[in-house]
Amino acid sequence: MIAHREPTGRRATGRFAHGAWAWLAVAALCGLARPARAQEEKPQAPSLPEPADDDAGPAPPDQVQTLEERITELNERIERAEQDRQRSVPALTWNGYVDFGYFAPIGNDGVGWIRDAGNVYFPQYSNYSWVFLGDILATAVNTRGEVASLGNAPGIVRFDSVDSSGAGGFIVNEINLRPRYQLADNSIMRASINFVPRTGSDFALGDFIDADLAELEWMPTKDGKTSIFIGKTMPVFGIEYKERKSDQRFGITPSLVGRYTTGPQLGAKFRSKLLDDWLIVAGALSNGSSTTEQFHFYSEIDKNWGKTLSGRVAIAIPVGRAFRTDNRLEIGVSGEWGPQDRATDDSGKIWFEGLDLQYLTANFALKAQIMRGGAPGLPDAALGVYGLQLHPSGYGEIDWMVLPQFGFMLRTGWRNAIVTLGTDRIYITKEIQNTIGARFVFNPHVVAKVEYLQNREYGGIPEFLDDIFTSSLVLAF
Repeated sequence: MIAHREPTGRRATGRFAHGAWAWLAVAALCGLARPARAQEEKPQAPSLPEPADDDAGPAPPDQVQTLEERITELNERIERAEQDRQRSVPALTWNGYVDFGYFAPIGNDGVGWIRDAGNVYFPQYSNYSWVFLGDILATAVNTRGEVASLGNAPGIVRFDSVDSSGAGGFIVNEINLRPRYQLADNSIMRASINFVPRTGSDFALGDFIDADLAELEWMPTKDGKTSIFIGKTMPVFGIEYKERKSDQRFGITPSLVGRYTTGPQLGAKFRSKLLDDWLIVAGALSNGSSTTEQFHFYSEIDKNWGKTLSGRVAIAIPVGRAFRTDNRLEIGVSGEWGPQDRATDDSGKIWFEGLDLQYLTANFALKAQIMRGGAPGLPDAALGVYGLQLHPSGYGEIDWMVLPQFGFMLRTGWRNAIVTLGTDRIYITKEIQNTIGARFVFNPHVVAKVEYLQNREYGGIPEFLDDIFTSSLVLAF
């Protein structure tokens, strides 16, 4: 019997077909399994790298190089972003304000002095032709320090810019424009111009222009904590000069000693913050002293070859750092020395020395300053060089914004001084001034302020009524 056998090719084909179908089935099962598995697995945040074992050794050089390249690239991006930001800020900017107010003198026709006719109160000064008692600048009505009236003092002609003759009224205190131009990355030009509307006479306008700042600031260090100024700059003595403008001062009027420390100086100065801002150092070389232009001792253009040296050193203690606040306590000492203003030689010297204190928080400020000084003057009254004996004088002030829209200020100050002009005239001042004020903030550009100044005489000077009520509406831009 012969057995039947399938051809070899057909059997091989059948086996191949059966195997192919098997592999296709497995592949299909695997393909179906993968998506199901992917749906079950949820993505997780990558873990931080585990700390390397001591035996693991340093990272490979190529990895270190890659990290360094990334850090360098990141720094370059930050620098380019900062440059782009600076380029987006316009080089020329304008700031300023309009200061409009109302004032009312209370007593003595707004004049801060009286005459000691016949030397009734101070017979020891009978060798002077005229003796005046009080403070000629105590009846200030605005931040400029202008008084309601200078009075009609005999033997001298003065520019009385307000001259209200004891009447109250409205006043545009000043219109201020402050251009600022970025000359370079580390150089800035600044100026401040005041337009002051006042009463004219005999067909002449009374308005005048006051340029109180024209300076170049150069910051030679990358951190910007050291500045060098050239031009007509702010003084460095004390602290009150920092708020000499209407949009900077919490209240309205300057203190009784502000006339000695808030006047601009023509020359050069520097300011630097050191030791992580704990130490502040400033110094200046200028034509004249830091007195205000309307006072007896100011001279913008020198008449002598000598120059005035002034400086301040302060310690700034960040008392709020432990509490993550910006609270700061600053204690400073200041000095000034140089030829007396308006003299044609360097023989006589004017000098000042003082201490100041500030405690500053976001909505509260405590400020105090005490100073003394002197100048010999000249015996010839025709030369116009005044003498000064400034005994310890100063002020203390509290500024508190109780609410974002409302705050108040309290200040008490005193001035003990004798000012002479040869034997022609003598001013004897023993004055205490108490000031109370309020501040209303409608928005960052509109602020209203009111103040009442109570002036009281002491030390043998008879008391007379010379108080002031004043107000100010500051529109800043």
